[in-house]
Amino acid sequence: MSGILQWAMGLLSALVAWKIRKRNIGLSLVTIGAGLLIALAAGDYSVEANGLGGWVERLKFSTSGGLTDHLLAAAVYLAIIVIGTGLVLIVHGYLKEQRETDSRRVAVLELRGLVDTSDSPLVNAIPAKYRGRKEDCLVDLRSQLASKTPDVPGAIVELAHIPRQLRRVRGDSTRGNVQVVAGGVMQVPLLFYTGVLLDDEGQVALMDWERVDSKWAELDEVDSGQRFSIDGLEKVVTGGEVVLAISASYIVELSDIAKTFPSLPLVHLARPDPKVNKLWSEDEQKELARQFLDVLCRLKSANVTMVHLVLAAPTTLAIRFGKHYDVHNMPPIRCYQWERNQSPPYPWCVEMPTDSSSQARHINQTTALPAVL
Repeated sequence: MSGILQWAMGLLSALVAWKIRKRNIGLSLVTIGAGLLIALAAGDYSVEANGLGGWVERLKFSTSGGLTDHLLAAAVYLAIIVIGTGLVLIVHGYLKEQRETDSRRVAVLELRGLVDTSDSPLVNAIPAKYRGRKEDCLVDLRSQLASKTPDVPGAIVELAHIPRQLRRVRGDSTRGNVQVVAGGVMQVPLLFYTGVLLDDEGQVALMDWERVDSKWAELDEVDSGQRFSIDGLEKVVTGGEVVLAISASYIVELSDIAKTFPSLPLVHLARPDPKVNKLWSEDEQKELARQFLDVLCRLKSANVTMVHLVLAAPTTLAIRFGKHYDVHNMPPIRCYQWERNQSPPYPWCVEMPTDSSSQARHINQTTALPAVL
């Protein structure tokens, strides 16, 4: 049933897009002119041409129908003029579109930290609707993050160059002429930090790696209506620290949270029956991000001094949460990496910058556990 509903919504979206599509006046004029010629042809008229030695000097039209020869000639010439005008407008529109395309940029930010997607780079999967010259802004950190002791500080330094990369792509173009498309597979704390770095880049389109088909995909599915259930806000202590756990793509390991953050209150945001590779709706992700921000605002009202964020979410949602996090008006955040069978289970985190001039900070949890109430 859900498949039929998704197909019906896709068909409806296509019909709406066709209805509101940008009209091509030149093509319309060619169609009208050609239609007029076809209609006249149905009236059984004949054409005589004099001086065909390379150029037509004079055309004579006659008909056996109801139109006089003069009216017929006027109608044919009008159709030719309409078609010619339409062709001129088509060529003019094409040249204008080419000039606009040359001035536009598509900055493609691909993050590689866990999975090798080099055989399917994001820059080759950008939808045709994003017009402009594609600029590959690849950030490949696999060599720094693949070892048992990942170089997280070095990765943070590399990620901090992202705004500079995007400024280079933009050049002297206006912000409106540059579309940023981001996606990748990387450790969650670094994805969240990337979102923080993209906060000033305006509208950013997000694409995710489809694990089953091993390809890049847009967030184009229908909103399922599922939202986070929120538990534990009443346990937050004014002026203290709190663990904010988010189960978006799978349920976080609550026992591991208890081991790593003993005695800290836990606020848990959980989607009903979360599953990996299922959050493919842009609208749904926006609503989940709104709930995330609402909870942060409530923690800010409680004067929480530090939010320890444990996030189980797909790449696009992790980046989106980071992009919506306001470093100026929300509590400080440390976003944690989960590692199975390690002690503690959340061995390291990235502390987000507290203002636009400061930098993110790597914290090794084996030597710096959070304060105990």
